Amino acid sequence: MNSISIEFARVHPSLTKNGRRRNHWKIQRRATREMREDALFLILRELTGDDNPQRLVGITDIPLWESASIHVHHNWSNVPMDFDGLASSMAPAIDAFIDCGIIEDDSPKFIVSYTMTSEKVATRAQSGFIVTVEQES
Repeated sequence: MNSISIEFARVHPSLTKNGRRRNHWKIQRRATREMREDALFLILRELTGDDNPQRLVGITDIPLWESASIHVHHNWSNVPMDFDGLASSMAPAIDAFIDCGIIEDDSPKFIVSYTMTSEKVATRAQSGFIVTVEQES
């Protein structure tokens, strides 16, 4: 497997650029922890194809990629996020790739490219976020 994609229907408002200014640090910390845990579960589910969280505990054969590229895609229906807000809100999801050991760090030493795109969709039900990490050779 040389790419992993995870999807989120929504992001906690305290993780957006403006939300970080307005919300207390405890709320931000809780939202960050929840998003990292959700993303970690989604990553492990993508790697194993198993939905049972009990069987995901203790997985040790996750490959470490020497370098990777990251792509964040935002489907929006009402108001699009600007790209610095999108990067801020998706940071905990990207950190989950580090937590599970797929990439060593999200610094330029290990990440070859980091791209973001945005697309208007017809309904709010279709909106969401997709984070894709792809192994670079």
